[in-house]
This record gives sequence, structure tokens and C-alpha cells, in this order.
Amino acid sequence: MLEATETIMVEGKEISVFLPTSYSQTPHQKFPILLMLTPGLKAPGAIAGLHAEGVLPQMIVAEAETPSNPMNPIAIIDTLSDQFRVLDSPSARWIGGTGHAAVTAFRTLLDQPELFGATCCLSTSFEGVEGAPPPHSSMLLNLEERKSLPMGRVFFDYGTIGLDECYEPYHRDLGALLRTRGWKDGVDFEICRVNGGSQEISSWQQRIGPALRWLAGR
Repeated sequence: MLEATETIMVEGKEISVFLPTSYSQTPHQKFPILLMLTPGLKAPGAIAGLHAEGVLPQMIVAEAETPSNPMNPIAIIDTLSDQFRVLDSPSARWIGGTGHAAVTAFRTLLDQPELFGATCCLSTSFEGVEGAPPPHSSMLLNLEERKSLPMGRVFFDYGTIGLDECYEPYHRDLGALLRTRGWKDGVDFEICRVNGGSQEISSWQQRIGPALRWLAGR
């Protein structure tokens, strides 16, 4: 089980931190961390359930409380590492988000491979705020321009209801781009089409557990 311990401020924004129960019992132990740029997905409960199954170790979970405002994941993880016992290895540092926050999470993984080693991206808004079609998506164009990509472990999904039903072409192009850079399906990345999935918090809450399970390799 994870317990909310406190709310910290990073660049004027609130971050809620959840610690595993063993955190206080093992004062010298460092822990892996999941930084979620979207709040309310019940990630702490999903982590606790997967730990009970033996899928994941106990982890710290940090959640940004203002998803509509731009967040600086680097500043957040630096602050968390200063204030809590966080493992230094990128493989022990995961980041995730939904919609536009998922784009931020994915970009951070690519730009800062020394900080994060895995990410879960639900309903990733590759169309951007401008609503660009796949050939003009700024994120996909950025990927195409990169000569190489750092290896990571990334889970993507999209649903079939509302805005999500328009996301299949973006993810099809995404998969093709990642394969040309040497990423392997089912190993380095996974793209999952969720029947009935939508950009609703209740839908994302149901999808966060499977995403984390895949990142754990289980």
C-alpha cells in the first residue's frame, strides 16, 4: 500500500507524493519512482496491486496536480531526488501522462535518457493543440528528423471513442518511425488499441494498470 505523505511545490506547481509503507521502515533504502504528469489515475493503487502480485517492487509515486499547465519533469525529478530516497538508475525512474501530458512524458524520455528509462503514454495527443494531421504532427516530424533515438521502454495506447478514435493513424506512423530507428515491437515499445477506450479519467484509470504491467515486462 502507498500512503500520501505530503504535497511539495516545484516551480509554483503542486506535486503529491505517495510513499510505500516500507519507506519509513527501511531508512537507508532507495526506491524506484513513477512520475505521473496527469493526476487522478489511481496510479498508487495500481502500483500497490501489482506489487502484491509480485509484478513490481514497491515504488514512490509522484503526481502533478495541474495537468493543464506546462510542467517541467526535469525540475520535478530533481526536486524529488533531493527530498526523497529515489534510485539513481534511469531504469528505476518511470514517467507517464495522458493526452498532451503524454507527449511531454515521451519527449522527456527521448531528451533525457539519463533521467528516465520508461514511460506510459495513454491517449497521446500527437495532433498537438493545433490539431495537425499525422503528416504534420510536430512530435512525429521531430521523431522523423532524429537520426537516432535512445533506447527506452514505452507503452502507448489509444481508445475507440471520442478524440481517441482519431488517433490510430498517428500511432501507425509512430510505430513505423520507431521501427526504422531499431525499436522492436513488444520489447522496446507497445502500441495498444483499447476497444471502448476514451479520453475520460475513468477510462484511463482502467488502463494504467495494464500499462504498468507491460512496462514491468510481466
